[in-house]
Parts: sequence; structure tokens; C-alpha cells
Amino acid sequence: MIPLWTLQRYIFREMGRSFIMSAVALTAVLGLGGGVMNLIKLGSATPMQLLQLIGMILPVAAGFTLPIAALFSAAQTYGRLSADNEFVACRSGGINIHVLFIPCVLVSLVTGSMTFAFSNYLVPGMVRNLNEFVQSDIASMIQQRLNRPRGISLQGKMRIRADECIVDPGDSSRIALGGITFVEGDADAWVRFGTADQVILQFVQDVETPYVSGEMLGLSYYDREKGQFMDTERLSIPVNNLPSLMPQEIKFLTLTELLHYWSEPTQWREVQEEFSKLRQLVGQKVLYDALVDEWIQKDKTINLSGEHGDCTFRTEAAARVVDQGGLEFSGIKLEDRRDGEKRFYTAKRGLLELSRGDALGNRGIELQLFDVHVSDGGREFDRANETVGPYRIKGSIIEKTMNFSTADLSNEAMEANPKSLLGRQLIQVSQVKRDTIHRITGTVHERIAFSASVLVLVILGAALGIIMRGSHVLTAFGISFIPFLCVIVTIVMGRQMAQNDSSHGIGLTLIWTGIVVVAVLDYWTMTRVLRR
Repeated sequence: MIPLWTLQRYIFREMGRSFIMSAVALTAVLGLGGGVMNLIKLGSATPMQLLQLIGMILPVAAGFTLPIAALFSAAQTYGRLSADNEFVACRSGGINIHVLFIPCVLVSLVTGSMTFAFSNYLVPGMVRNLNEFVQSDIASMIQQRLNRPRGISLQGKMRIRADECIVDPGDSSRIALGGITFVEGDADAWVRFGTADQVILQFVQDVETPYVSGEMLGLSYYDREKGQFMDTERLSIPVNNLPSLMPQEIKFLTLTELLHYWSEPTQWREVQEEFSKLRQLVGQKVLYDALVDEWIQKDKTINLSGEHGDCTFRTEAAARVVDQGGLEFSGIKLEDRRDGEKRFYTAKRGLLELSRGDALGNRGIELQLFDVHVSDGGREFDRANETVGPYRIKGSIIEKTMNFSTADLSNEAMEANPKSLLGRQLIQVSQVKRDTIHRITGTVHERIAFSASVLVLVILGAALGIIMRGSHVLTAFGISFIPFLCVIVTIVMGRQMAQNDSSHGIGLTLIWTGIVVVAVLDYWTMTRVLRR
């Protein structure tokens, strides 16, 4: 009588051989046949770059093909053994047929562990390396961005399109763009759009997070808020992160990073961006509150100072603008002292707001005056509106705002009117934070469920291979592949539903429903069908 461990070793060897061959073939087809390769446009890649890229892509493809290869090898191996009546002989020798599934279980456990490691660590790492590989050639990356309909995004809210991209021969990190058109947005609307003669960009790459800065030259644009055309010789582009072809996303994070952001969602990029907007709005609130206090304490008078001068203005009444923020004044008398000269304004109404900028410290205080009478030395004239400023924001207010923790920002914003910009931004922060937690939770469950599904699916494939026998191995694989697709569909649908507040619990349940159904089908097949 053949020892039991000899049979198990034989099954394991046959199944392992089929598994390796299937995995190699499927990985090559998925990785090189266009599936994963289409994640990036190669353009004019050199042979060496192509080989490097293939080396990064194949491990990513393997993470998706290993479960299918294990399923096929189980159906093929056990189906062939059934066709050769090996299981009939084992039963005649008094061997429990269920013991012969130990090699199948071992292969499924190994495959599931590899799938778990690939999806949680290897694939995110390879995607990150792929992004760094693409960004290693800045000129090509920028050119590719410029060729897209949306252009390249700089300063967060500005999008630029250019007709030409020229790399400085003496400095490859310096790029000149010509034939510029740009649009600048605020919230959901465009506020500026126009042209520029040239944009000079300076890149810094020898750091963990590459960044870009520069300046725009010869600008001519239309300002929708002011309702007028304007010309500017130069406009600086502040330092901001280098635009990425494959920006960091939750689905490309390692398990360690997912758990970190799950416990600290305020550190996730999207939540930080919303808190950054909230910090600016809270800074505006602190500034406006300080100006109102000054107006009350100094007998309805406010003093402002700027780089080239200062001003003093007295008003009859002051009120907060609930929806847009800012302060509205009536009955204004203003004395502007600039470069040793004085100019006097009287206006029926005025609006105090902040100028544009990517941070509170880069913004200034501007006064929009309406129905204005101007007295300039010996001249006097009337205007429908006039802009005075910008004036500096006090450093103490900026420092106070920057020292606010995320909890402080939320507490400050909770005091605001829910209909104001600050109130709406607080709601947006809470929503993005909650969505981030839901997305992380759904992604973690998705990866664990996908890895765990390998065990029940491979056992089902082996059982169906025995039932259908070797002459119908492809039929057995096809039948077992149907539950595989159903499990994948329920996992993906469950993850998508888990991202929403209203269906979060239902989504997590759906992720595991397919696996439970297949496990029940495994039990029924092993205990009922295979005994016959």
C-alpha cells in the first residue's frame, strides 16, 4: 500500500507545477498584453526604460493572476486524478478522500498569503516606484501634462496650457514654457483667465517630495470679480508639490499606511487640504473679529498699514457679511497715506476683504469702496468704485492661526453661521474626514476578503474538478470561475457601497457575503456530493 504522505506529495507536486506554469502565462498576458501596461503612456521609451518598466509592472500583474492560477491548477490536477480513477483506488484502500485535499489547502493558503502580501505591500510599492520612474524625466512629464486638455495644475487653483516646452541646456531642472493660456479658479467658478508670454519653472527633485516654483511673465488677463482687464509684468508661482501622473491614492497605500491614516485621518492628503482651507477661513474670522473689536474700542475707527503706507478710516456702521465673509461698512471716511502723499476718500458703502493668496501670510487686506468721492491734493473727482490697499495682516493674527490645532480649528468654526463659508467648510471637512475613514475601512476589508477568498475558491475548484472528471477540466474550471467572478463582483460592489455613509454597513456585509456563500457551497460539495 502506498503511504498517504506519498500521495499527498505527488498531488502537491503536480498541482504546484500546473500552478507555476499558469501563473507565468497569465502574468505575461495581463502584464504585457495591455492590462497593466496601459496604466501609463510609454511615448518614446528606450529599450532599457522599457525593460525597467516591465520589471515594475509584472509583479503588479502577478498579484491579480495568482488566485486564478491556483484555481485552474486545482481543477486541472484533481480533475485528472479523478479521470484516472485514483480516488476510486484510494477509497478501495480505505483512504479518506478528504485527506487528499491537504495539498489543495496548502496551495490555497500559500497563494492567499502571497496575494495578501502583494496587494498590501508589493503592489503599492511598485506603483510608487512606477510613479517615480515616470517623474524622473521632468521635461517629458511636463510635456505630457501640457498635451492633455486640462493642462498642468499649479498654485492649486491655476491651470496652464502652453504651446512649447524648452529645457534649459545648462540646467535640466529649469524649463521655459511659451504661448501660455491660463485660468484661475476659486471654489467652483473661474475668477481669472488670460494669457502670458512665458512661464519659467524651477524643479527640485533630490528630496522625498519633489516640488516646483517659478514665475509668469507678461500677463494679460480678465478679472471677473473686479470686472476689468488687467496687465501685469510678472507673477510669482509659490513653491508647490510637483504634479504627479499617478497621485497618491488610498488604494495604492500599504496596509501599514492604511492603518496609520485610519487612526489619524487628519494626516491624509485630502483631509489636510480641507483643513488648510478651513485654517484660512478661520484666520479670516480671527482677523475680522479683531478689526470689529478695534472698530468698537477706537470709536468706530480702524488703522491699517502696508508696505508703502498706511490708512485710517472711520465709519458710521459695520456688519459681517454672512455668506461670503468680510466686513461691510457704511458712511466711510478714509485717509490713505502712501509714499509721503495723502489721499482722502468718502464712500457710501465699503467692503473689507482679503486679497488672493495660497496662505494667510501671503494675503493682504483690501477695501472695496462704492459711490466714492476722492480728494487728491488739488483734484477732486467721483468714481463708482475704488480699491484701496492691500494692507498687511498683523503677524500676531497669522501666528495665532498657524498655531491652531485641528481641534482648535473645528471649535472656532463651530461658532460660525452654518450658512457662511466657514460653516460650510467645516461641514466639508467633516464629510471628507468621514469619507476617508470609510474608504480606508472598505479598502482593508476588500484586500483581506480577496486574499481569504482564495482558500474557499480553490477548494471548490478541486471539488468540481473531481465531479466533472479530467475530460472536462476546462468545463470544471469554467464552472468554478463563475463563483470567482461573483466573489470579485460582491467585493468590489461592497467596497464602493462602504464608502458612503448611508450604505457603509451594508457594503462591508456584501464584501464578505460572496465568500460565505462559496464556503457553504464547499461544505455541501465536500460532505454530500463527493461521498456519492
